Amino acid sequence: MKSLQIEVTLFSPLQLGSGKADVILDSEAVHDRYGLPYFPGKRFKGLLYESALELAEMSNGAWFTQDEVDALFGHGSSDTVAMRIDNLTLNDYEKKQEQWKYLQTSFPELFDKDALWESYTSVRYQTAIDENGIADEGSLHNMRVVDAGLKFTGSICLLQEVPKAQEILKKALMNLRYAGAKRNRGCGHVRCRLVDVSKGK
Repeated sequence: MKSLQIEVTLFSPLQLGSGKADVILDSEAVHDRYGLPYFPGKRFKGLLYESALELAEMSNGAWFTQDEVDALFGHGSSDTVAMRIDNLTLNDYEKKQEQWKYLQTSFPELFDKDALWESYTSVRYQTAIDENGIADEGSLHNMRVVDAGLKFTGSICLLQEVPKAQEILKKALMNLRYAGAKRNRGCGHVRCRLVDVSKGK
């Protein structure tokens, strides 16, 4: 098994919906029990697969073929799991988690999940505009986004030998520039790259 380290930098706010809402928010963002945001590995794998397919089509198979991409990502006729992507988390995630677990347990009246959550996120309000430039009644929508500037790191674990695996992943990461919802509203601009651990980058 070979493990590759990856890094995702947010150049704009990122909206990764958790599928949950409440009386205040129409769309909540993904976070753990302590309020720390993370990027679900399964969702990131889907985005990376789409990016790799796009490159296979653009290069007309010169770089790699769709069959090679499918073999790596476990699509098509093969039942073999060749790759796993863990959840991407903030730097020093485990340390942050332990610190906030202690604070929220010891001083719940001062440190709650919302306080931590709001330090990494913002709420955006959007509304639909009609042909006269007037906001449509009842169209106000609010959502929580993870703030720009944050970095998520994680691992891609290669479980089986697949031709051109690292080439596919490197190019697909470079090509993946947008993630999450509301990409046409200024959200989701990201930079993804492999991290050279041997050089401490």
